Amino acid sequence: MRRLARVILLLLAAVHATAAPVPVIKPNIVFLLADDLRPDCLGVLGHPVVKTPHIDKLVAQGFIFRNAYVLGSNSGAVCTPSRTMIQTGRSYMRDQTRGTPTLAQTIKAAGYASIRSGKYGNGPKKLDDEFDCNADGNNAGGNADNLIRFIGEQAGKQPLFLYMASHEPHDPQFATDEFYRMYQAGNIPLPVNFLPFQPFDNGEMTVRDEQTLPWPRTKESVTGKLARYYASTSYWDAQVGRVIAALKQAGQFDHTIFIVAGDNGLSLGEHGLLGKQNLYEFGGMHVPLIFAGPGVPKGETKAFAYLYDVYPTLCELAGIAVPAGLDAKSLAPVITGRQPQVRDCLFTAYRDCQRSIRDERWKLLRYPLIDKTQLFDLQADPHEMADLSANPEHAAKAAELTALLEKERLRYGDQAPLKVATPQPAAWTPPGQAAKPARSRSFKANSTR
Repeated sequence: MRRLARVILLLLAAVHATAAPVPVIKPNIVFLLADDLRPDCLGVLGHPVVKTPHIDKLVAQGFIFRNAYVLGSNSGAVCTPSRTMIQTGRSYMRDQTRGTPTLAQTIKAAGYASIRSGKYGNGPKKLDDEFDCNADGNNAGGNADNLIRFIGEQAGKQPLFLYMASHEPHDPQFATDEFYRMYQAGNIPLPVNFLPFQPFDNGEMTVRDEQTLPWPRTKESVTGKLARYYASTSYWDAQVGRVIAALKQAGQFDHTIFIVAGDNGLSLGEHGLLGKQNLYEFGGMHVPLIFAGPGVPKGETKAFAYLYDVYPTLCELAGIAVPAGLDAKSLAPVITGRQPQVRDCLFTAYRDCQRSIRDERWKLLRYPLIDKTQLFDLQADPHEMADLSANPEHAAKAAELTALLEKERLRYGDQAPLKVATPQPAAWTPPGQAAKPARSRSFKANSTR
């Protein structure tokens, strides 16, 4: 009897030793990336006008990064380096073809079926083609159709990676009449820091985006553009709602990590600007970034993040090994509460004409081509209306931040100098306008909010 029992135990041990390990089921990943989405332009972020009920409900229990940014851009089409950095996890100032795998390659190697549906031309075609499927539905409705079809074909076979790289709300701010009727220009407030035009040359004053409205900007023209922008954002939200419904119908929703973000920000009247070719807080680099789904607690943080940090963060949240050699940092320690932050300052750049550095309170902007510096106390002045750079009381802070800017720009491979030998004149007047003194920030238009 003892011999029999021993044989049975040995057999059981052998079976246990040779049995195949139980497979770990990885979560689906859905990346909802809007084009030109401003850092506050979702209802869940507290916006007082725009309506985004589907995304609000989706991320109501998610984790919000209030200080997420694009590192910068070497062209007026900020979306191109931004989306490339998302895919490579590397600074646009470096050689991004170096031997690190892209996000699509890493996700596919982990066993995912992948689709990218969205705007062509916002990143190298080679990167877009690394997905199992790559398509453009021409607008959010068409892109939602593509994703819904993919869900129907692939759900349950392997984990899904859906990348909805939307056109909206980029101008011409496409929407259907249903959404245009939701917003009337007369009911929309101007930005608190609205100006008819910016009075100095930031190095990119007449780029295409800046020419989408005439100078001087007026309340009517800017609020009309805002109305279309909000309509397009709400239209995008509705199409995201269709994708969410398809995931629920396929039984996949509860096992899905969602990321909601913008590929870059956008000025719409702030400082007299209309584009993403500037480094103001309500300008080109500040973006919304929200994570939601299994393993993601409800919360928010002011910790600094770059948009390309999505790459290693997704890997860590989904249980995928993070490739070596990325500039991006995983935000998972912040999301899960293990660390309060992964950076103590934040550097941004635009071409060779604008640089900025900020910490939790202070922000310095540098315009090398015109030898101009701005200094803002974001704690007291979040809309950057009071430049303190000429105030002797803050000279030490300006010098401290300038030294930090010099250090941080080198960290990301920036070769553009912070000073040039022959600076150009700083003053700027819009084409066709007679030169005139710049208006004060306190002029009447600011009271029309």
